[in-house]
Amino acid sequence: MPIRNLSDFDLKSLRIFCAIADAGGFTQAQTSLNMHLSKLSTTISDLEVRLGLKLCQRGRQGFQLTQDGLAVYEASRGLFSDIDRFIGNLGALHGQPAPNIHIGLVDGLLTLPQMPTAQALRRFREQLPQTQIHLHIHRPDELEKLVLEEKIAIAVGAFHHNLSGLVYTSAFQEEQSLYCATQHPLFASSDEHIAHSVADHDYVERGYMQESQRPCQIRLKKAAVAYTMEAISTLVLTGQYLSHYAQQWQQQGLLRALQPALFSYSSTFSIITRQGKTPDLASQLLQDCLLAATK
Repeated sequence: MPIRNLSDFDLKSLRIFCAIADAGGFTQAQTSLNMHLSKLSTTISDLEVRLGLKLCQRGRQGFQLTQDGLAVYEASRGLFSDIDRFIGNLGALHGQPAPNIHIGLVDGLLTLPQMPTAQALRRFREQLPQTQIHLHIHRPDELEKLVLEEKIAIAVGAFHHNLSGLVYTSAFQEEQSLYCATQHPLFASSDEHIAHSVADHDYVERGYMQESQRPCQIRLKKAAVAYTMEAISTLVLTGQYLSHYAQQWQQQGLLRALQPALFSYSSTFSIITRQGKTPDLASQLLQDCLLAATK
């Protein structure tokens, strides 16, 4: 028989269940929950009895949610999100903002003049000074996953595909160019030579996207893979690779943009939020501050 109401103990057990699912298993969740393995196992077994559902498989083949377990996990995440939003909105009625907000950014945003991140966060803090900001730096694909899972409320990055369940709000455009360092053979080459030989040189590709054929049909020679802008710049500054990054190094004379008319393209940076989720006071204010900072 389905349960008719939830007790505080039920909510605590559901939070433990979600933490185990997030960690990928009972053993992995012990440290974050500060609970012994036997206690975790007993809690989930009791919860399964309470719900009348088998939530997960655990054994030699590892931890895996059942179909019912996945449904309970998603329903629990929605429940906790609603509770947090209710508490935040209730606090706002008393002049107290929501205590926490989790924000996600791709790395490298700090140096972009089109996205004055610090200015946006300053405006946000001026209006909600008691809100504690949790700032996360991740790859674009990781940010999308975290927003979908409602682990962060809002994220900013260049996303090259629109996922179902997310809302993408365009914020600004950034020009991407193909660069080499001063030590690279193409640094002092003519445009004509570059056009004919660029495909023969090693290229640093971003590990989270397929971009080797953009913005033209030339298939660049992938020789290294990097997952952050800092990693890309480190490899390019060796003088051994080409990459679509980065204007700040060009201004210092350390990099050259190779034939911008041919190899440059515009990339859209967007603010993403969870589709179907009414933003709380802090999330809506932060999005407004981010959009205002790009104008």
